[in-house]
Amino acid sequence: MTAPTQTAPTQTAAAEFEGLVGAATTRLDRVAGTSPGHRPAHLAQLDAVLRAAVQQAKQAEAGSSAVDRDADLWRLREPGYLRGIADHPVDRPSSTLPLLPVVVTWAFLGYAEWAYVTEFASSPAAGPSSFFADWLAQPMWRSPVGLSITIVVTVLVIMHVYRKPAQAQRRADEIDRVVHRLEVDLLPSLTVLRAGLGPVQVEEHTRQAAVELGAAAKLFTSATVKLAESTAVVDRLVAGVERLVTALPELGAQAAKLDEVRRDLDQTARLIGTQLEPLATVVTDVSGAAESAREAVIQSGVVLERADAQLADARSVAERHERHREALAAAQQPFTAVADVVAGAAGSLDRTSALLEKTIDELRATVDGVNWLAMVSDGLRHPDERHDPGTAA
Repeated sequence: MTAPTQTAPTQTAAAEFEGLVGAATTRLDRVAGTSPGHRPAHLAQLDAVLRAAVQQAKQAEAGSSAVDRDADLWRLREPGYLRGIADHPVDRPSSTLPLLPVVVTWAFLGYAEWAYVTEFASSPAAGPSSFFADWLAQPMWRSPVGLSITIVVTVLVIMHVYRKPAQAQRRADEIDRVVHRLEVDLLPSLTVLRAGLGPVQVEEHTRQAAVELGAAAKLFTSATVKLAESTAVVDRLVAGVERLVTALPELGAQAAKLDEVRRDLDQTARLIGTQLEPLATVVTDVSGAAESAREAVIQSGVVLERADAQLADARSVAERHERHREALAAAQQPFTAVADVVAGAAGSLDRTSALLEKTIDELRATVDGVNWLAMVSDGLRHPDERHDPGTAA
């Protein structure tokens, strides 16, 4: 006879539920790098919900009436319920940080170009070399080598800054996958536990209907309040329309008055346009007179310049005449000494003196004419008036 085979005892739904929750919690602590006493807020909330669900699962398997069809345990069957608890925001790095190498590159190029222009502007005699040749000849911190080192360091800094948010995002994705897998694994156990509930009684239907009726009553009350507010708004709108209808005759009268004002304004504008025509003529005449005065001033300036030139010539002639008189006076002294000897020469000298006096008179007439021209240019006399040298003297 063969010995009867022993079958392993089957695991209950509550025990399977507890085992799945424990394994998932341990895995979550390993993925997140936490411990039961040092969990972040979202994982601590998830652990509290799962522990309460384990207790309700044991009560439901024992047939306790404390776990009915509205218990929180059955919410774990809803897709995404646990994933919503485990979801949390992850820190994001600055979106403008990758543009830092571009800014550094253009800053280096701008400084190198400025140094190149400054150097060759200060020494234009030297022949300008190529920009890149001059840039390569600069010290290391100003050369392309310095730019390359700076870009490499900047990229390393950006990678270091992005490393922590990337790790946090990978950790959040792994936690989401673990919780999603837990939802799927718990579904069979929850189905078995819910199937163990008794049939729905009339009291249960009544209680559920009462709950739904209470919720509907709250919604109806809220709708009634909103309807009352809408009615008040409609009443205010009706009152506003009535006031508008009452004010329509007054608005018509105001419109008629505005039309009359508009006509008065048009008439006033036409009168102003008519009155402006003589003013425009006066402005035109004044502009012509101003132009004539300007031309007269220009001609007076020309006359003054000519008079000044003639006056300078007259002064030069007068100076030369005075020097001639002095020379004649000096020359007369020898002749007076021998006046008795040369009597005939005295007559000649008398004639010469008379001629000189005549010349002096002519010079004086010339000076008087010049003075008269100066007076005319100054506007003291009319240019058409006859000049008499004798009266001027």
